[in-house]
Amino acid sequence: AFQVTADVPEIYMQEFWAMAKLHHNSICFKIDTRKSVLDLDVFREMLLISPRIPNQPFADLPTEEEILDFLRFLGHSHDIRYLTDVNVNKLYQPWRSFSSVINKCLTGKSSGIDSFRLSQAQMLWGFYHRINIDFAYLIWEDFVYQVEHKNQKRSNEMYYPRFTKVIIDYFMIRKPSIPRRNRINWHYVRDDVLFSTIKVVSRHQSTQQYGAILPIELTTDEIRNSKAYKEYYACAMGEAVPKPKASARKKKGESASSTTPPTLTPTTTIESAPRLSATAKGKQPSRATTPIETT
Repeated sequence: AFQVTADVPEIYMQEFWAMAKLHHNSICFKIDTRKSVLDLDVFREMLLISPRIPNQPFADLPTEEEILDFLRFLGHSHDIRYLTDVNVNKLYQPWRSFSSVINKCLTGKSSGIDSFRLSQAQMLWGFYHRINIDFAYLIWEDFVYQVEHKNQKRSNEMYYPRFTKVIIDYFMIRKPSIPRRNRINWHYVRDDVLFSTIKVVSRHQSTQQYGAILPIELTTDEIRNSKAYKEYYACAMGEAVPKPKASARKKKGESASSTTPPTLTPTTTIESAPRLSATAKGKQPSRATTPIETT
């Protein structure tokens, strides 16, 4: 569900968010004047999410209090009393990275989202425990919230661009009358933002925070034998000291160099010669003009 995407005209993406309205438990919108209705069942169908075992319901979602206990268990550098106290940058690694991936997949943004909504925390809970929860419902709840409060946003950035494309593609396939516009000004899969821009370390911290070991279910032999995992394991177990960020090393080097007095080297001072006048340079002075008497 986090990797679904499609190729659709950009104008339809803009039209969706301009026309989308919440009606009871559904979202009504238009694509090139064609009315469409989106609900949870259709949303789950287009995301291809279903229970792993037929006729077995999804697991119950944890409550907010259970989520707070779960986040305290993962490690948070500040006290947590309410969900609004949770800051993604205060989580220990690797959970900060997991949270950044969830925010990136849902919103398409890599920074500027420090808070953690209940639905996003429940996703992290499901990933950690490997429990078959209704991820489509959690994504849908957050999607409906964005539609309901779209006019209160100060930013013009489009939320959920990946899922917006999937919704438009779903209805374009089922409604052939919607024009394809000769594939002009389309938003293709290659235009999706890559994950290489995710920031997992706060710019206000000099080192990463290590506080937990990845569960054995979330790793493989290749991961456990990799150099990066061995370095992380050593830092998490306290056997090694985390390396500071490059910016911190640069600042430390600059401060050290500033305390060292510079070495004095003898220099030869050359006195500048006085500037020559125009007459001394051999140039002729300008001729004085004589006034012309009027007759």
